Amino acid sequence: MDEILGLLLIMLIIYIWYRNLTVREIAMEHSSRACQQQNLQLLDGSVHLSGLSLTRCPDQRRCLRRRYRFAYSSDSVSRSTGVAIMLGDHLESIVFSNPPETLEA
Repeated sequence: MDEILGLLLIMLIIYIWYRNLTVREIAMEHSSRACQQQNLQLLDGSVHLSGLSLTRCPDQRRCLRRRYRFAYSSDSVSRSTGVAIMLGDHLESIVFSNPPETLEA
């Protein structure tokens, strides 16, 4: 019985890990597309999980709201931060910060 519970726990951990990777890839695609539409350059080529909360989806079931941060530039000199908010595996919103932060050497 302990072996079955251990195996189920390992399977649950693998499922959660895989699910988070899938949602992260979806957030990356949306962030990249939003930057292209705004004529911005997505920096670092990635998004980073910055927040996680339990909330209700529109269909009234519980789901996770994940906040992913990403960096972008409008002129290849300045660096700004954007946020992609995912509700379950669907995009809720993308927010671009203003004004861009200038990097000092």
